[in-house]
Amino acid sequence: MQKEQDKPLKGCAVEGRNVAPVGCRCPECGYEVEMFSDELNTTCPKCGKDVTMKVCALESS
Repeated sequence: MQKEQDKPLKGCAVEGRNVAPVGCRCPECGYEVEMFSDELNTTCPKCGKDVTMKVCALESS
């Protein structure tokens, strides 16, 4: 029997997909922004600047 924590979330948008959290720094203020691997962009909660997955990919290389 599977443990409760090992079961996929029912009704969740990520059910059945392989999504991982991605952390990167805002290019404007340097705040550590967290987004998910299936997102194209998010907004920095500190300064309001758009942070794109492209910016995160450039940061990690």
